[in-house]
Amino acid sequence: MSNNVTSRISSRTSRIEAKYKGHRSEDRFFAARNDAKQACENLRTAIRKSQIHAVMRDELLQAADRAEALVKGVEPTQVHPGAEIRQLAKEIEHLKLAEQWVAAADRVLNRLGTEGPASARTDLEQAQDAVMWCVRAGEWNGQLTAAGTQLQKLVAEGEIHAARVN
Repeated sequence: MSNNVTSRISSRTSRIEAKYKGHRSEDRFFAARNDAKQACENLRTAIRKSQIHAVMRDELLQAADRAEALVKGVEPTQVHPGAEIRQLAKEIEHLKLAEQWVAAADRVLNRLGTEGPASARTDLEQAQDAVMWCVRAGEWNGQLTAAGTQLQKLVAEGEIHAARVN
């Protein structure tokens, strides 16, 4: 009985070892890391072209730099490095969405001007500040998503008010 268990374990181990192709996992890791670096560069380009306030632009650029440093810090010798790179890539996408909605909020605030409802302006500014707080704090996943969703909703409402004003 113990021989049977031992042979099953060794055969299972040998099957696992036979399936492992180190070069393939390294290739996937480096491809994912290059994709994440490219996403950081695309984010930087989008931030630089954006018409947001200089302070917000600088904070978003610093976040992009931090994200790229985190990507560069992941080594193929770590346990499950590909999963970590994929998670960082998702967070970079969250930063990209944050930049888009912060820029949209700025455009709506400019369109509202002083004639727009004060409550809409205040809500937009608070939601924009919440998104930027998440960016500064490094909460690029859950909290940033929630703050971005709230900002998205308020931008849509602000668009309606801005259309009425203009």
